[in-house]
Amino acid sequence: MSAPRIERKFKVRSVTVDVDVDIDEDFLEENGYHHEDDCPGGAYDDMGVPDHETNRRHLADWHDTAHGLSLWASCPYEPCTLLTDDFRRSL
Repeated sequence: MSAPRIERKFKVRSVTVDVDVDIDEDFLEENGYHHEDDCPGGAYDDMGVPDHETNRRHLADWHDTAHGLSLWASCPYEPCTLLTDDFRRSL
C-alpha cells in the first residue's frame, strides 16, 4: 500500500510597487558619475581600431545581450557552440 498522492497547487502572485528615491547629486559626483553632456571623455571613436577588433567588440556586445554575461568558451547556446575552440578561447 502506498501513501495517497497529494497534489499541491502553487499560485503565483505578482506585486507592483512604486518606490520614490532621493538621489544626492553631490554624492554621485564624488563617486565619478556625471551627465553625458559633462563627460570629459567625449564620444567613442573607433577609427584607429582594426575592423576585426571592432567586429569582435560588436559580437561580444550581442552575446552579452542575447546570452547574458558569460564566457564564450563555456556558453552552451547556439551560435556560440558553433564557434571554433580557438576563437572561443581568444575572447
